[in-house]
Amino acid sequence: MGKSNAIQKYGYFIGDKFSEEDFFKDVLASCYEKKLLDENILGNIYYERMELLKVKLKYYTKDESSSVMVETAESISQCIDYTIGIYLKTFENIELIIEELKYNSLFDMLKMGQDLINKKILDSKRLFYKINKSKLKVHNYSYNDTIDYGILLFFKEYDDFFAAHETPGSIDYQLYIDNMNYIGIEYIYNYLNNLSLENEFCNNFDISEINRLLKGYDKKCELLLINIFELLLINSLGVIACGKDLNSLNINNLDREYIKNKLKKLTLEEFQEELLKYAKICWKILEVKNEALVMYIKNSTLKVASLIKESIKLNKLETVFISFNKDNGNEMIEYTDGEKMANSKFKKLSEKIQECSLVEDKIELIRNNIKSLEDLVDMLNADCLFEDEYIMYFKSLSKMEITLLSKYIYELSFENEYEKEWYYEFNKYILGLSEEEQIAIGELKERIQL
Repeated sequence: MGKSNAIQKYGYFIGDKFSEEDFFKDVLASCYEKKLLDENILGNIYYERMELLKVKLKYYTKDESSSVMVETAESISQCIDYTIGIYLKTFENIELIIEELKYNSLFDMLKMGQDLINKKILDSKRLFYKINKSKLKVHNYSYNDTIDYGILLFFKEYDDFFAAHETPGSIDYQLYIDNMNYIGIEYIYNYLNNLSLENEFCNNFDISEINRLLKGYDKKCELLLINIFELLLINSLGVIACGKDLNSLNINNLDREYIKNKLKKLTLEEFQEELLKYAKICWKILEVKNEALVMYIKNSTLKVASLIKESIKLNKLETVFISFNKDNGNEMIEYTDGEKMANSKFKKLSEKIQECSLVEDKIELIRNNIKSLEDLVDMLNADCLFEDEYIMYFKSLSKMEITLLSKYIYELSFENEYEKEWYYEFNKYILGLSEEEQIAIGELKERIQL
């Protein structure tokens, strides 16, 4: 869209800021306060908004009812304002917006806003396809779960006609630069655009180096809410500051000492300039041609500058510039189970799952409510899933979750405790995986302590 975060180009309103979420309402409020639209025009606009709401409500009730819940009417009204706001954001300045409000109907604006939303949905789906193609082969639950499940859930549940302002889905993976001011399709488009840029940067590095960097950051990196791009960028800047080759991202104690002595006396402005110099060397070496990615690297470098400078001041550079573990391939993983659900709560949940007709709804209920391995096994024992539903559920699990289940079954199999249907379905699922995947699960299973 043709608008920056603070809408600085709307110089006519000195000091005003229109929110991304309530853009249309903020415009109307400012026009009323500054008397840029007379009362007759504003009255007509508010009347048209009510007429639009009536039309939408007829669609919503399929013209079979004259009443809806207040919350529903308010939500649909928000949807109308959001859709019109998306259209108005395409104008260059406030004067053009005022002209549009004077001479065009809200019905037309709503239609054009809806068209823009539909285009944004298509653009977002193209970005998502690109992200799937460039997905990193890393063991991090939030990254994999967001791409494999959370974003798909947005496209499945997003209602562009009645709830365009809402943002369904399950987006757990944190971007390094994420504008939380957006909602609806605008948020998901910006999220996917930035995630695509982060993936593009990360794919310039060998995946084994990335995984070693993550393990160096934390041995339990699989379970952490981390941003992979951030860790990669920081160590890249450190490697370049030391004059080393980007083929290896490892930074040792001597490197950290060199970086500290080199940068410790610089002012923040000088510090930022120096880091931007390293960032430029970085994208030149990686032969980055995408101008959007270059700008993302620049902005991210400026963002991280204060963190690095403060770490130098506190003599804590080891928390910022990461060293690889000398031998991180065989360390044991001590698994601590989540809190077990109360029996009454578990009973209600299992009944709710059993009542679902769609396996997707069952999976969502399980994912959102069950937080411990013990509860998960109890749920599988409770006949909540049937036949092919088991395989679909197992496909929704992360590698770590599959490994934990496999470990659990393996330990119980010595006691001949399992004759349940899900036990055989799980083994069938494992046998259907590639040999490489089965070996990886087996190796990981040996390192887990339940």
